[in-house]
Formats: sequence, structure tokens, C-alpha cells
Amino acid sequence: MPSTVTGLLTVAGLEYAGSVRWGTPLPAPHPGVYLVTLDESPITCDAGLARAPISEARVAELLGVRPELRLDASRPTVAMLADRLAGSWLSDETVLYIGLAGTSVRRRVHQYYSTPLGARSPHAGGWFLKTLADLDELTVHYAAAADTADAERALLQAFVDGVNNTGRKELYDPACPYPFANLVGPTGVRKAHGITGAREPR
Repeated sequence: MPSTVTGLLTVAGLEYAGSVRWGTPLPAPHPGVYLVTLDESPITCDAGLARAPISEARVAELLGVRPELRLDASRPTVAMLADRLAGSWLSDETVLYIGLAGTSVRRRVHQYYSTPLGARSPHAGGWFLKTLADLDELTVHYAAAADTADAERALLQAFVDGVNNTGRKELYDPACPYPFANLVGPTGVRKAHGITGAREPR
């Protein structure tokens, strides 16, 4: 069954604190976790999309700033890279990314907002999200957490446990049914997407 924000938080033993539209500062200076979703409501999962709304313009932008980017060791076209990104999309899920903030949710989410596609810092994790055409329409939900690493793991595990077999079969890497923009799962296993060089070199 598709995951709701409150459903995941309940499994992780966390209390829902609120939400903002993508790009809006959060009133949350404490440590915690955040979930980026298609759904404005934390209790519904009705906004799923059959196809990933990948923006070819943003994919082209990424290829432009990262000439070293490779897909399966070869330089991809915009269409090839967009198709591979879409291979991480679960059509009936609305939770697209789960993240943690060890000191301040407000600060960490601001870093996520402000990191350009293709950059390494301050927050390059979850960069798949930046390729979506409807990025500004997403919602960021958040909750306080004392042990943010454990909370993030619990949320990711609850999400994985909720993905049905049909959803798994839609994925390029069905062994890793993580939220669209999470590239590492609850046990530390990385999603096999075949994309390298998408962030500036160290």
C-alpha cells in the first residue's frame, strides 16, 4: 500500500510537526527528519503520477554543467538520461525523498533548496529531485527527532516495506525500492542507477 507521511512517521515513533511548499523556509531550528512529497496532506497518498515528470530542460542543464557525467560508462543523450532517472519512479507513491538534519531541519532543507543541480555541496544528496518539472509544487513535511540517523533509517525501511511487487517491477533496480530521490537505502545499499559524474568532482 502506498505510504503516507503520517503513516511512516508513526512507524518510526515520530510526531508530525508541519509542512511548507518547496522553496519556503521551515520554522524548525531543531534536529529532525523531512519528507518531500507530491501530496500536500500528510495523511493522503492520492497524488501519485503514472509517469515521472522529468524536465528535459533540467536534464540538459545537468549534462551541460557536468561534461564528465556518464550513464553505464558512456555519455548519454538527454532522452537516455531522462529515461534512466524515470526508472526510479514508483507510480503509486507520493513520498519522493526522505532526509535527516542532524542540527537544524530549517538549515538543512534550505541547503537542499539552494544547491544547484550538478553541484556537490552544500546538499547534493537527493539530486534526482532537482530534475523534476514540477519541483516548485512539491511539499516538504517535517518532524523533530532526537536520533536523526535512526529515524531516517526507520522511515526508509517503512517505505521499502510498503512498496508492493507491482511497484518494484516498475523500477530499473527492483532490489532497491527507495523513494525516487533517495540513492541509499536503510541498510546502506546504493541504488543501481548506472549514473556517474553527476556531481562536481571532489
